[in-house]
Amino acid sequence: MLKWVRKYSRSWFIAIAIGAIAVVFIFWGVGTMNSPQFQQVAAVNGSPIAMTAYLRQYNDLVKEYQQRSQAELTPEMIKMMRFKEMALNRLIQEELLLQAGIRLGLQVSDGELQQQIQSYPFFQQNGKFDEKRYFWVLSRSRLNPQEFEEQERRRLLLKKVLDDVGSFVKVSDGELKEAFRMEKEAVAVNYLVVSPERFLAQVEPGEADVAKYYQEHQAEFKVPDRVRVSYLLFKLRDFQEQAKVTPAAVEKYLDDHSEEYTRAKVIRARQILLPLAPKATPAERQKIASQAAALEQQAREGADFADLAREHSQDAATKDKGGDLGDVRRGQQPAEWEKIAFSLPPGEVGQATTPQAIYLIKVDEVREKERIPEAAAKAGKRLQEEQTRRLAREKAEQARKELSGGNLAAVAKKLGLSPQETPLMAMKDPVPGLGVQPSFNQVALGLKPQEVGRLVELPDGLAVLQGVERQVEHLPPLMQIKEKVRAAVKQQQAAQKAEAEAARLLKELRGGKTLAQVAAPAGLKVENSGLFTRTQGFLGQHQDEALNRAAFLLSRENPYPPQPLAWQHKYYLLAFSERREPDAKEFDKVRETLKKQVLEQKRQVMLSSWLDAERQQAKIKIFELP
Repeated sequence: MLKWVRKYSRSWFIAIAIGAIAVVFIFWGVGTMNSPQFQQVAAVNGSPIAMTAYLRQYNDLVKEYQQRSQAELTPEMIKMMRFKEMALNRLIQEELLLQAGIRLGLQVSDGELQQQIQSYPFFQQNGKFDEKRYFWVLSRSRLNPQEFEEQERRRLLLKKVLDDVGSFVKVSDGELKEAFRMEKEAVAVNYLVVSPERFLAQVEPGEADVAKYYQEHQAEFKVPDRVRVSYLLFKLRDFQEQAKVTPAAVEKYLDDHSEEYTRAKVIRARQILLPLAPKATPAERQKIASQAAALEQQAREGADFADLAREHSQDAATKDKGGDLGDVRRGQQPAEWEKIAFSLPPGEVGQATTPQAIYLIKVDEVREKERIPEAAAKAGKRLQEEQTRRLAREKAEQARKELSGGNLAAVAKKLGLSPQETPLMAMKDPVPGLGVQPSFNQVALGLKPQEVGRLVELPDGLAVLQGVERQVEHLPPLMQIKEKVRAAVKQQQAAQKAEAEAARLLKELRGGKTLAQVAAPAGLKVENSGLFTRTQGFLGQHQDEALNRAAFLLSRENPYPPQPLAWQHKYYLLAFSERREPDAKEFDKVRETLKKQVLEQKRQVMLSSWLDAERQQAKIKIFELP
């Protein structure tokens, strides 16, 4: 339920600044901005940040990441992702924004709060706010109205602050044209590629070169920490038959996760479309409005709406069907149309007006939120998967306990399993038979010989690991890896020759030769990139900023870059071919959309800078995080 609420109540910057904040309501005098004092994790200008708020924010971050990545998070991964710091940073930003709101004299009235919450569809019945549904939603989500009123008031105040700060952002016509040019301008270049591979056969490093490279690049040849472990694998498929799911359990699961297994309100509607000409005079518009009012009156007095649609509607797609639109969900029609249609009870007629037309709408049927047809099957499958994993985990925990005082082979025999053993492996190495499993490697590398690790969650099961051998990071002696070092030196010297060759060819180009004239003697082929934009990038590599930036700086007057460009261990010589300027007519078409995008980008930059300045001036005290 809350996931759906959040979907409708967060903007990009509020999400960054304050995280997931649930919706609340005020109608019955339950509101207060004073909350009990809890254990603090930080203080901003003397205002405390409660431990409870921090833990809620932290849990939200972890859940959001898991939902996006569909991956299990180990404690090590959580530490690496710095979720603790991120959670606290969001709360500090929230407090800074709230304090700024007070300084700016911004407030959220009870009326504003009421109006906001009344607009939430999940608190509505038949298009209107429903008090019973409101309490039902809160109780099902285990929400306290007092806490939620405070949170929602805070959320609205935060939005006011962000809107107030962002209101100073303006976009000039010149900025729009430059943004359009940067997005749409395209260039094409001719180019040569000088690869070090061409020179490998020409270099043969001496012993002194090899020894020197070994001394100067020791980190390159260090063998990382490696471990060998034995493990027992508990495959989920071996427990599927034991997982029993009852109809009662499925029903309870559907009730507890109703937001995942329901679909939004659907109406079945008919319409009569009366278009308004773009350049219609006020008199012409009034004539259409009078016609719409007359048709609405006829429908209300009992005239058959379908017959009226066939006779008067200008919608070619539905006219012959009596205006029947079939099932309509939110987001399929203009906002003005939906505001009227979704508020009508079955059998009623309403009128909606947009700049393009006047609509007469009749709702034949209203289907409130309902379970999707396949809900029971999906919930049953999910329950079985959860129960299967629980059974596998219980068996794995049993094995882990027995391993703490026994032999892995003996425990495996007792459980009817085949013990597995890995070769020596580092953090990034795949596990034979299991593939790339970061959580497996993370646990394995933390084990000493004979030590038993925590359970490792895998996509297809669970594993219990026991350390066998550990090899700490070390640098092998030169004699042991001499050929490996020699190969690295050869690659380095070949790259130096390739760079020198590219520089020589560029000098010839600047001396007046063409790309074709310098390419032929060097045995190189002239290629053409074809037209590409900055977004597309040279040869589709938009990440390589240096290469792309150099290409767009070229012109007929300045056809070559100042030096060869290194990319993916090769050297590129570029030569200007052609430039395609943006279409001015297209600019007029996308002007408003582009203006919104540029405004939003500038707001993001401004808000980020403003928050940074607020933070630098604030007195922030951070206590030890749990």
